[in-house]
Formats: sequence, structure tokens, C-alpha cells
Amino acid sequence: MPEPYALSIVAAAEQMRTGRLSPVELVRSCLERIERLEPQLQAWVTLDAEAALAAAEACRTAIRQGHYRGPLHGIPIGLKDIFFTAGVKTTMGSPIYADFVPDYDATSVRRLKEAGAIMLGKAHTTEFAVLTPAPTRNPWNPEHTPGGSSSGSAAAVAADMCPGALGSQTYGSTIRPAAYCGCVGLKPSYGRISAYGVHPVAWSLDHVGIFSRSVADAAVLLQTLAGDDPHDPACSSAAVPDYSQALTAPQAPRLGIIREFFLERAEPETRRHLEDVAQRLAQAGAQIVEVSMPASFTGAPEAAFQMLYAEAAAAHREVYAEHKARYSPQMRDIIEKGRALSAVDYAETRRHQQRFRHDLNAVCQTVDAVLAPSTPAPAPHGLDSTGDPAFNGPASFSGLPSLGLPSGLSPAGLPFGIQLMAGAFAEDRLLGVGGWCEQVLGFDRRPPEA
Repeated sequence: MPEPYALSIVAAAEQMRTGRLSPVELVRSCLERIERLEPQLQAWVTLDAEAALAAAEACRTAIRQGHYRGPLHGIPIGLKDIFFTAGVKTTMGSPIYADFVPDYDATSVRRLKEAGAIMLGKAHTTEFAVLTPAPTRNPWNPEHTPGGSSSGSAAAVAADMCPGALGSQTYGSTIRPAAYCGCVGLKPSYGRISAYGVHPVAWSLDHVGIFSRSVADAAVLLQTLAGDDPHDPACSSAAVPDYSQALTAPQAPRLGIIREFFLERAEPETRRHLEDVAQRLAQAGAQIVEVSMPASFTGAPEAAFQMLYAEAAAAHREVYAEHKARYSPQMRDIIEKGRALSAVDYAETRRHQQRFRHDLNAVCQTVDAVLAPSTPAPAPHGLDSTGDPAFNGPASFSGLPSLGLPSGLSPAGLPFGIQLMAGAFAEDRLLGVGGWCEQVLGFDRRPPEA
């Protein structure tokens, strides 16, 4: 039997439900794994080992007394360090908040705790979840970036430090690090998961993201996190389906490939890999068709960044006025660009977003999912950049759901990732397609021991 730290959420939950594994054993196994690998990978800002073990003991007692809460009961989870956690430091990757301790939990954190999950600690993020890299290294090769801004969350899950973690995505901060680190990443529809208690980058673009080792694990996490929240005005009241049920009888899907953007911009090795993946999926029964990016994609990336600049300037208005000198040059540049935009400029970006969301959603309705590379290339060498987020922009700007799957290794031994996109609030369909693709591709490689 594998070490407890290597178990998926679904596998660990079944063993805990039947008494073959205790939450204490699982948490201790993860903490020992972290102790061994953390000096090189640097995935964590704050580990709350004592509290995690105490929570695990409480979970074990509850299970013995017949109070099993469900598939997240006793499961250790990592949190990107922009999620507010009552009584635990939340630094946002900035010296300004080095000692900041919130007095409440983000809605997503509260829902995880209510489901019995155990908060293991806070994972590194880039400064304010934007550009300045975190110290985290890629578990496949520590000389390469893990991506960002959810750097620590992706690296921790990929390196088997925890079976699941939360991150965020404003432009490319979940799907890109998931691809670089070789784990599953899910960015749900905009508003599917409450962002209350998550430090904002840009309110109109921010999504809570999920990192896991399998599509089934992502479904379990989404089931707990999804749903309306009166504290978040952008949160949707759309009904929450049974996401795990969507995985029970996956069928060969109809997949659309957009060549004029994704494959034209991909590096040759990524393009060859995507074509190989499409061929393997077709041989397994998938119908592969070509679809086109809507005309409203023209100018969409530029509009998305203008929106990000303006809303970041608004989100940081008060703190920036007092602590400008403590912001990095990259972050100051973003805020100053946002301050320079006019209301007319911003209004145009909002209108562009509405049009693109409508048009890309219509494209996604013609297929079960759109298939694309997650990134133009595997994780680049060096730690001074978090890589190119261009391929994640369409899903982020439109707010449509996207799912990243590890799909192979490059000749250099770095993970490739594919990205699936579906229509708004069609996460059940997206997860079903993802589960089918996951079975066909059968990627089960793990990073070498650090």
C-alpha cells in the first residue's frame, strides 16, 4: 500500500471511512514529507503543524463515534497565502502584511472546515498574487519555475505534500502552475466559488482555483466549495449539481481544437504533444473537430490587462497611498497603469468582456469541451519569471470554466499539460470530459524525489 501522503483524496477518504487509516496518520505523513522536501522546494510560508494534528485528532475521534462528515473529513489541505484564515498569518506575499493575522476565515476556508478538512498551512504566492515570483521551486526540476501566482499550492500538491490545495486565478494562476508542476488544476466559472475573504487582484477576473491529483479529487473539492454566498456579490446562485456523479459513466466526448491561437503560438514541442494527445483521444473514441476563436477575441488580452490594472489600483488604493515604497517595482507599475486609465477606458473593457464571454460561451456550446495546451511550453528555466499565462487568458477573461490535466513529459523531463474549457457553469460536463481524458491518457508519473 502506498504511503499515506501519496494517497488521493478519494482513496484516503475511503480508507478513513472504513477505519484503515486515521486522519492523524495522514497528517503526520504529510508533515514528514514536507519536512523532507521543503528545504529545497520552499512551498510553504506558514505551517500550522500543531493545530493540524489537533484537528486530525478531533477528526479521528468523530469518526470513531460515528460522525463521519464525508469525503473531506480528515483530509489535509493547503491554502494559498491570500486566503484569510482566522488566527493564522496571511501575508499575501508582501512585507506589508508579514505579520497580518485575520480574525475571520474566507468562505472557502470555512466551508472546507465545516466538511471536516484540516488546514495544513499557507502556501507561497507571488506578491499580491501578481508578478513578483515566490521562492518556490518546481518539484520536477528545482532550476525551473513552478509557475504562479499559486506557486506553493501547485508545488505542494505535485510533490505529495498534501492531497489538495486552494489557489486562485485572475489570468493564469491556477492552470499554468498545475501544468508546470504536473497536477490537476480547476478554475471554475466566475462566481461558482465565493471569493469572500480572498485578497483581491481584480474583482471582475478573480476566481478561486483548485489543485488536486485527480479529476475525481477536484470534483470532491468543488462540491464543498461551490454555491452562493451573501458575502460575495459576484457569487452565483446557480444550482450546484452532483459533480462526482458526472464522473461515474464518462463517455467519449466531442472536442474542439482552436488552432489559430493556441497551436499557432505554442512552441513546436507543445504543438506536437497536443496533436499526439488529440490522436490518442480520437483513437479511444473522441470526436475531434476544429472550432474558431470568436472575432471578439481581438483585443481581449489587452482589455483583460487594462481591467486588471484598473481594479488592482482600486483594490490597493488605501494601502498603496500609505506604503507605496514597500511595493515591488512590478506591482507599483501595475497600480500606476491602473491609476492612469480613464473611466471611459475601463467601461470599454467591461463591455468587451461581456461580448467575449457571450461569444466564447457560444463556441463552447457546440462541443463538449475545447481542447488546448495549458501553456505555450513546459516550465521555463529560471526563477525570475512565472512563465507565459497567455493560454489561460480566454477562460479567465470570459469567466468560463477550465480544467488542466497533466498529459505527458517533455524530452527534458518536465510536464506537459492540456486544458479543457466548457460553457458557463458546465463544470459537471467539464469534469466528466476530464475524467474520460484522464483515463485515456493515463498519466501517473510523479516528480523525482527532491
